[in-house]
Amino acid sequence: MELKAVSELRNCIFTIPYQQRGYRWNPDNIQMLLNDLKEFIDSPSKKMYCLQPITVVPEFNGWAQNWCQNCPPNFRCLERFVVIDGQQRLTTLFLLWKYLQLGDFYSFEFERDENNERKSFLERISDIQKVDESKIDYYYISQAFLTIKNWFNHDLLLEQSFKQLLTAPLKEKSIQVLWYMVEKEKEHVVFRNLNSGKIQLSNSDLIKALLLNKTNDIENHQQIAAQFEIMERQLGEDRFWYMLQQKDIEPLKGQSRIDLMFNLVTGVSDEEYEIEPRKSFFILSSYTDDKLIEEWHKVRDCYQRLRDLFEDPYTFHYIGFLTYCGQKIEDTIKDYSKSKKSVFLDDLKQKIKQKRHHKSLEEYSYEDSKEVLRRLFVLHNIETLLYRYEELKEKHNLKFSYENFPFELLYNHKWNIEHIASHTDNDLKTENDRKDWIDSVFSDFPEKLSDDFVLKLKNEAERDLKIEQNFNSLYKTVVEKFNSDKPISEENKNSIGNLVLLDEHTNKSFHNSLFPRKRRIVIIASGLRGSHDSEVNVESVFVPICTQQVYTKSYNKSSNVNLNSWGQDDFDAYVSDMLEKLKFYYS
Repeated sequence: MELKAVSELRNCIFTIPYQQRGYRWNPDNIQMLLNDLKEFIDSPSKKMYCLQPITVVPEFNGWAQNWCQNCPPNFRCLERFVVIDGQQRLTTLFLLWKYLQLGDFYSFEFERDENNERKSFLERISDIQKVDESKIDYYYISQAFLTIKNWFNHDLLLEQSFKQLLTAPLKEKSIQVLWYMVEKEKEHVVFRNLNSGKIQLSNSDLIKALLLNKTNDIENHQQIAAQFEIMERQLGEDRFWYMLQQKDIEPLKGQSRIDLMFNLVTGVSDEEYEIEPRKSFFILSSYTDDKLIEEWHKVRDCYQRLRDLFEDPYTFHYIGFLTYCGQKIEDTIKDYSKSKKSVFLDDLKQKIKQKRHHKSLEEYSYEDSKEVLRRLFVLHNIETLLYRYEELKEKHNLKFSYENFPFELLYNHKWNIEHIASHTDNDLKTENDRKDWIDSVFSDFPEKLSDDFVLKLKNEAERDLKIEQNFNSLYKTVVEKFNSDKPISEENKNSIGNLVLLDEHTNKSFHNSLFPRKRRIVIIASGLRGSHDSEVNVESVFVPICTQQVYTKSYNKSSNVNLNSWGQDDFDAYVSDMLEKLKFYYS
């Protein structure tokens, strides 16, 4: 891939394959291009106007290549290419060239035409006055030429500036195309991908072509290409990317994550990038070679600083959390460049402290927004991981890479706030939900629910599941049987000691289950499925470490832990751990 000035395409022959449709640009398309070119001409700081890529397959064979290499100086032989993508742009430029009467340009051959009708029509376009609309291809071409003619409106000075622009070489202010040559064997695959929208003009490809263009004076092309590739590959790691950004840029068609680095260095905001994804390219393309390589070094330095922050477990987690809370990575970079790392770390923690919703942990409840609670529980998980890291690093010299919080899953999965101990008031409203709950509970705990009173309530509820009162009596009785000796009071059921962060799939698998079944589901979801486990609809997912510790009763260190319920002792131990891990933020 390289940049070519339009003037370099002179004497080429472009073959348009059978499968491609005819010319379809309308007057609006033509006027937009001409207006852009005029704006470019009028801007003294801009040195290059880059069109969408021209994708071609070279038609010359080995003998022709050798012959071309042995041509005498200043002699240019004909070059033939099959056009995979770019027919519309090439045809429009051809019509503009013809209108400006610049002499011989490139030419076309159309595989669909038996007698080169369209080629002949294009050559004679200056003399053609009117075309019947029934000849659709010819009609669009003639309308395009007429639009160009009317746009110039006999403005000789404007025509002269366009002539100079079209004939300018690459090193001068010129119109350029991203020239993309494809091997013959890949022709059909590339054509299919281009026409299904898989290949688009990419800001990063344009910048790479700018940096690697062999006609400029930038040295060490191989080194730059290798650095570019490493940055693209490592920014492709979700763990790294979602430390920096809340969302991917895939919705911006054809763009690349490495654009972030160019945007940071050139000062392009997220809002500007969404309006014009190629803005950093336009900025960089206006620079001299020296200035361009200077900006490239800034990109490399910025990337290396981010990578250093990523490799450190503390800055990785704190920056990732602040990004999750909405802080822009450019603000983080500015703070980092102003202070030492130890000071920067303290600053990150202070910024996290400013994100707290309440001044004390006890104020949080289920009444808060789900986002507020998610942030609290994510922070508890982060500090738990860092505490474990510190303990293991000191004692066993273990590296951090074995355990981290996956920020990417915060954005790519749906997360709920789940009650640990169930309410005695049920929220199962449909007959199917009630039937499923009864079947599940009595299947899980046949011995514990075998007394006559419970079975009588079950029979009454099953007789007509529409009767809410009968089902509520059964539900309340069953839930109370699984309460601990020191149950959580109803008023505490919405407090943080009875809430936990859980992915939506696992949460739905609970389906108002009692604590023992919730515990089993979480263990299986964590990847510890046994060959005899009956929970067939539970998927293995990421379960946050604090959620695992809740359902495995890790917070309660007493020797007589009751695995059948979540009681006040468990509640207190869980809250105590939060207070300990998060004391910096709530003191």
